[in-house]
Amino acid sequence: MDWYIGTEWKDEKRGLCKKVLGLQFEDMAKPMAASTVLFSVNNKCANLKDRPSKYLESDESSTYPQQHTLEMGTAITPVDCYVEMLLQQIMLGETAACSITSKTGERIEFELKLELIVKNPQVHKLNAAEIYELALRLKESGVAMFKRYPKFAFDYFARAAKLLITYKPFDQLTKKSNGINGTTVEALFVQLQTNLAACMLQEERYEHVIYHTEFVERAESPTEKSIYRRALAYYHMKEFAKAQATIERVHDYEEKRDFSKLRDKIAASWKDSKAHYKEVVQRMFS
Repeated sequence: MDWYIGTEWKDEKRGLCKKVLGLQFEDMAKPMAASTVLFSVNNKCANLKDRPSKYLESDESSTYPQQHTLEMGTAITPVDCYVEMLLQQIMLGETAACSITSKTGERIEFELKLELIVKNPQVHKLNAAEIYELALRLKESGVAMFKRYPKFAFDYFARAAKLLITYKPFDQLTKKSNGINGTTVEALFVQLQTNLAACMLQEERYEHVIYHTEFVERAESPTEKSIYRRALAYYHMKEFAKAQATIERVHDYEEKRDFSKLRDKIAASWKDSKAHYKEVVQRMFS
């Protein structure tokens, strides 16, 4: 395996790079998306600055190497998300010089060694109940990242939704046959769609919000969050009739502050829109 020393892997889109420094060959195994691993950070992290991380430090007084156990899909800071991605490119027993290049061109540099792959399940071999647990893990990490790092949260929600969508229609799943009920899986899928809609609202991608909340039209009792986000998207798209009809799905919506405010905005904009249309028509035929 001498030929392997010095080889590089890069993900230029994300600014990730790792170069092999050494290899105590044990197996050709690499961690995967659902793995749990034991790894070492061999040195102080350069240029980490105030970027939060559970695994990397820039403290001069720290002793190295530092060992950590990591379960893929649990990172809740950007740096740690990238550490997970880098570890999935490292072979068991490999030591690698790793770097993360920021948007400003600053390189965060550190050295990792993959000591042990504790669990290494292949996602395509997981059963429905195990897929559900993995999707739930990704969803919870996304929720934890949403306020500060919405783009990373979106990635988590999208990955989780892709895992579950293969089980549609969910009503075919049973506890006896699949280890989990279809209603449980569908409830998580709806939560993920609602969370994806929240991310799309932040990006002002309103048609995508409508797509992710399509279930609102079919559900008997959709959540208020999903209804509100769908109505808000219609409002921004100037589909005022649809926006109003959507918020009316909520019982006593006028007594709920967010819905009441949205109703007032819809009414005012709808009125202005009608007045503007009337003015245009009058000009055309005057």
